[in-house]
Amino acid sequence: MTLPARRVWLAALAAVTTALMAALLAIAAPGPARAAAATGFVQRCGTHFCVDGKTAYFAGANSYDLFTFGSGSGDTETQYMDKAAIDSEMANMAADGVTVVRTWMFDHEQWHGFEPAKNTMNEQEWAEFDYILYSAAQHGLRVVPALENYWTAYGGVNTVLGWEGVSTANSGYFFDSTKCPGCLADYEFYVDYALNRVNHYTGVAYKDDPTIFSWELMNEPRYQDVNPADNTVGATFRAWEDTVGAHIKSIDSHHMVDNGIEGQGSSYGYGSDNGVPFTYECQSAYIDFCSAHIYPTEGWANLSVSATQALVAKYVNDAHTGAGKPFFLGEFNTSTSTRSTYWPAIYSTLEANNGDADAFWWYMNSSKDGNYGVMHGDSVLSYFTAHSNADKAKSGGGTTPPTTPPTTPPTTPPTTPPTTPPTTPPTTPPTTPPTTPPTTPPAGSCSVNYHIDDWGTAFNANVTVTNGSSAALNGWSLVFSFPGAQKITNIWNAVATQSGKQVTATNAAYNGSVPAGGTVSFGFSASSTAGTNAVPASFTLNGKACAVS
Repeated sequence: MTLPARRVWLAALAAVTTALMAALLAIAAPGPARAAAATGFVQRCGTHFCVDGKTAYFAGANSYDLFTFGSGSGDTETQYMDKAAIDSEMANMAADGVTVVRTWMFDHEQWHGFEPAKNTMNEQEWAEFDYILYSAAQHGLRVVPALENYWTAYGGVNTVLGWEGVSTANSGYFFDSTKCPGCLADYEFYVDYALNRVNHYTGVAYKDDPTIFSWELMNEPRYQDVNPADNTVGATFRAWEDTVGAHIKSIDSHHMVDNGIEGQGSSYGYGSDNGVPFTYECQSAYIDFCSAHIYPTEGWANLSVSATQALVAKYVNDAHTGAGKPFFLGEFNTSTSTRSTYWPAIYSTLEANNGDADAFWWYMNSSKDGNYGVMHGDSVLSYFTAHSNADKAKSGGGTTPPTTPPTTPPTTPPTTPPTTPPTTPPTTPPTTPPTTPPTTPPAGSCSVNYHIDDWGTAFNANVTVTNGSSAALNGWSLVFSFPGAQKITNIWNAVATQSGKQVTATNAAYNGSVPAGGTVSFGFSASSTAGTNAVPASFTLNGKACAVS
């Protein structure tokens, strides 16, 4: 979710000759092992994970920005990457009980870019990821690399759409070959390079490295509102994940694959229907376990502790019984003041329902993020360590042989929704209101929910407008002002004009009609100054003030 401030390190060494730099790259010794490297591949054994035929549970963390540790310039081994910082992060996580680390293996930008231009790889960045895998193995950690980003941080799929000359009005175009014929080839080019890359520290190809837990197709993919009928069906994304999942497994027979989705949907009482229904997408023959991300104390979610527990239990149950696969809570966190209640509740629910793996957001090494940052020594980690110990105690039992997925795609991609989609929200609805309840708009007005995914110098906002009047809207215009120097760089499902801080967002050609009591949503990406992002103080819809929820 959140981008760190980009660190700039002063060069400490004088320039050396090209030959010497090449020699250093070839012979540099990464340092002594600190713990036994992981042995054996993690596999799916029915509804649970297993290693060497024994059931295994994993307690983890997101350290998404490991690939940015270092100056991003200069000598590969001594400046571009910061080995000491990587090793310190790994050591701290291992000491706290982390056994799996989810991290990002994508960036289309120039700074620390893996692929800064189409089909052009940056060897220095891939060398740094070699070291990340090496260090993880030395500290006994598994790694879940995410192969691409749905969001605009570090470029994401919108960069690929740009390479192909396709509109970025909706990032979901990436998954639709009729809208972006070249996107699949671009993605598979990246996959081919990554899986076949040989780690220059270990001499082991990524596809043969048991340090890697699984390949995550993408961070939080959605196919939302490209074809509104597909918001609840999920056929387009399912056809895409079947194709790329089969492609990965045709190259790599060792590793699992997951899709990285958030698990939101109206049937869960959490978030919106966004074209990737949880159970249906997990039922793909090429997906080995189910993924969900939850942030229950976000204003748009507003889940009580009991509702959060019910949601987690439903995810686990739907994964185990609806898809017949393990469940991985790939991201979660709550506001700082609530962690002492939410964290133990979430962990106890996972343990009671035999949830298989989890990773809180976000384990940091410095400059802690005020929203979701967690650092070594934080008191909240006592709940995590206890949970990790409980997982370790449960691991090691006998199990069934690993489940072997197919290696070729289906001849006919799925085109229908799941036969048994979730139809009920969590069994336990919220029982306590948020500490600051949303303002209830008067009859005949409107309300706005404004959700921020904040990365410091950039952010995404998702805006949902509810028409509280008794009459339908035939065209709409929402006006608000940013709290600082934010600047919209991309918008979807609306048209924006900005003058200074003031923004006017008007309907797109296809979503101008909003029935009485209905909602309309749009989103945008924007640049910003770190620490200044907040919900705008007020909104007006067609000239009338709205309540902010």
